Amino acid sequence: MSPRTASYSLAVDDSATDEDRRQIWRVPPALPALTLLLVSGMAALNIYGHPTPPARVFTLALGAVGLGAAISWLRMYLVADGEGVGVRHLRREVWTAWPDIDRVEVVTHVRGANTVRIARRNGNFVDVPPSLLQPALPMSKPRAIARLDGIARQINELGGRRG
Repeated sequence: MSPRTASYSLAVDDSATDEDRRQIWRVPPALPALTLLLVSGMAALNIYGHPTPPARVFTLALGAVGLGAAISWLRMYLVADGEGVGVRHLRREVWTAWPDIDRVEVVTHVRGANTVRIARRNGNFVDVPPSLLQPALPMSKPRAIARLDGIARQINELGGRRG
């Protein structure tokens, strides 16, 4: 059975055995869909509405930013399985095997937010994009950090570690 994806910090495990366990975190599909709807509205306004030049520049800029954000949200994910941890950013994917991972922890002040960090044994690290793991609904900072701790713990358990 193939794994299902989870939105933000809701990991789904459809495993038959420990070797097949895989957890995937992605941005909820509604977020890029609504953003693309906004981009479509901006394009329609420019095509059919004949706005003034300042309004045209504003709507084109807003549409371009929205399109870039939607594409980046569609590309980002975090996956953890029995072989290692993969993090995909906008332009690159980083895969780290379990023997190369020293620890998985929650860190603060990464692009202005808390997130999960995969620290490698060679001293390098990979930060999960904070926007990928932040809760979709407003919540207190302690609850959000507790959710991130839960994600780090789930990832550590997949690697046979207790964190």
